[in-house]
Amino acid sequence: MTATRSKKDSKRYKHHQKHIEPPSEVCVFCAMDKSQPQFVKQTKYFKIVDNIFPYTLWDSQTVDDHLTVSPVKHTDTLADLPSAAAQEFVNIISDYESRGYSVYARAPGNVTKSITHQHTHLIKLSGRRVRFLFYLERPYLRWLVK
Repeated sequence: MTATRSKKDSKRYKHHQKHIEPPSEVCVFCAMDKSQPQFVKQTKYFKIVDNIFPYTLWDSQTVDDHLTVSPVKHTDTLADLPSAAAQEFVNIISDYESRGYSVYARAPGNVTKSITHQHTHLIKLSGRRVRFLFYLERPYLRWLVK
């Protein structure tokens, strides 16, 4: 497993998913605006927001920051972006990558993708490796030795 959330965040996330199923008429990324506390910034083609259900572990390291980049215009895939938006996307990703963020996005057909609106995760790692991780899905149990 590449990424996990804390028990508390996993519980909140599952509760959140139950309340947006079946999929709402309003996309959470499309509805996101500057008035919401997790909003970071908006460019011409993209919104950058704090992930409200951040990962706590990624690649066996603890996570310091977890953002998402999503197109302003609803789209399921990066392939649908116009060339100007695609260039802006590369610039945004390059900027965050140079600040130490890892980049991850799920393909449109990925069964674990919870929101159809294309979004790319920007994950900043602490550099602290977890040496031991014991994880069971049901019941949820996780031990960390740092």
